[in-house]
Amino acid sequence: MSTRVSTRHLQMILAIATSGSVSEAAGLIGLTQSALSHRIREAERLLNTELFYRRHKKLIPTSAGKRLLQSARVVLGELERAENDINKLSVGIEHVVRIGNEAYGSYHWLPPFLTGFMGAHPSISVEIIPDVSMDPYTALRNGSIDLSIVSGTVVQTGFRTLKLFRDEMVAVLPEGHSGADKDWLSPEEIADNTYITYHTNPGPGREYEQLFSHYQLLPRRVIRAGVTEAVVEFVRAGAGITIMPTWALKPYLRHGGLSTVKVTKAGLYLDWQVVLRKDERLDSPITMLAKALKQADLKHF
Repeated sequence: MSTRVSTRHLQMILAIATSGSVSEAAGLIGLTQSALSHRIREAERLLNTELFYRRHKKLIPTSAGKRLLQSARVVLGELERAENDINKLSVGIEHVVRIGNEAYGSYHWLPPFLTGFMGAHPSISVEIIPDVSMDPYTALRNGSIDLSIVSGTVVQTGFRTLKLFRDEMVAVLPEGHSGADKDWLSPEEIADNTYITYHTNPGPGREYEQLFSHYQLLPRRVIRAGVTEAVVEFVRAGAGITIMPTWALKPYLRHGGLSTVKVTKAGLYLDWQVVLRKDERLDSPITMLAKALKQADLKHF
């Protein structure tokens, strides 16, 4: 089946959406402004619809333009990945495995682990895909990544999991906080503070389910920080407290300014797991990497 638009049209719409102006978009893809304007008109003529409208000297995608932009990101992203994979084939890399990480995750364990793994498997290359932390399951389904390290409970279907280890979630407080000297904090003491979180969509098996929902409490105020580094820095600055897995927190404790306390007398715990698609072959490089992660005792990295 033939298509009416080509990759050069997709590059054009992505460049305009990124920059918002013809002049900047033209510079991004190495065209003159007149040539880019001609390409816009050409795409609109081929599709028989307008792709952009102008507002305050900016080009804004129409509904049709937004739909084409969505496809442009997918198609051009996959084409770039294919070209990278082919380049690796030319230097003896036969397989590329893409790892995603969730919002809780950190990367302090990755260099020493990969040094050993790729030394033992020189034909396998590993890439880290950083933009899937909020939804690694969708990224697995659409092929953006091949496996992910996640924490908590995996409730979605279509995946296979390998448990890595059990981890304790602890309260993270700014140094000098009134609760820092206690053996443990009660649910009420946690909820009495401003709470710093990654996002406001609670994940299964984490602190919302085990603590806030279980005890029918909510923090008096919540600040959504988005990524681990921001969560930690908010806490370090005294803006509130958070709850984090010990493994993810480990590298941030080295810089000082933080205290950790057990949450409830019994503690809160979660499992770290490797997740991959259920139909992945048992002898594939993806499964080999997943098994290597399980055997590596990452808890002590």
